Amino acid sequence: MEDVKEILVKSIKGIKGYFKAELKLAALTFILLCIGFFIIGMDYWGIKALGVAVVDIIPILGSGIIMIPWALVHFLIGNTTIAWQLGLVYIIVTVIRQIAEPFVTGREIGVRPLYTFISTVVCMLVFGPFGALIGAVVAIVIKAIYEVKMIRKSEYNDWEN
Repeated sequence: MEDVKEILVKSIKGIKGYFKAELKLAALTFILLCIGFFIIGMDYWGIKALGVAVVDIIPILGSGIIMIPWALVHFLIGNTTIAWQLGLVYIIVTVIRQIAEPFVTGREIGVRPLYTFISTVVCMLVFGPFGALIGAVVAIVIKAIYEVKMIRKSEYNDWEN
C-alpha cells in the first residue's frame, strides 16, 4: 500500500511539472507571436498574441485553431500578403514549439524527451487525439512506478547483504 501512495505522490508531482511546462510553452508561443505580429505590422499585436497563446494552452487544438482560419479568411477576401504573413508566423511558431516541447516537458516532469515523445505517439495511436492529452501523464506514471520499484529492489538488495 505504501508503494501505491508513493507512486501517486510522484505522479502528482510529475503532473504539476507537466502543467508548469505547458505554461512555459504558452509563454514561448506568446513571445514568438508578439515578435511575429510586430514584424508584420499588425495592430494590437500584444493583445492578439495573448489571445492566441491562451488558446494554444488547449491540447490538440493549439494556436492553429485561430491562426489557420484567420489566414484563410484574409486569403479569401484578397489580403494575400497578410494571409501569407500569418501563415508564415504560424509555421515558425509551430516548428519552434514542437522542437522545444519535448525538452521543456521532459525537464519539468523528469522524463527524457524521447520517452515523453514515444509515450505521446503510442497513446495517440491507441486513443486517437485524446492520446495527446494523456501521453505525458502515462510517461509520468510509468516513471513513478519504475522509480518506486527500483527503490524497493535496492532496499531489498541492501537488506540481503
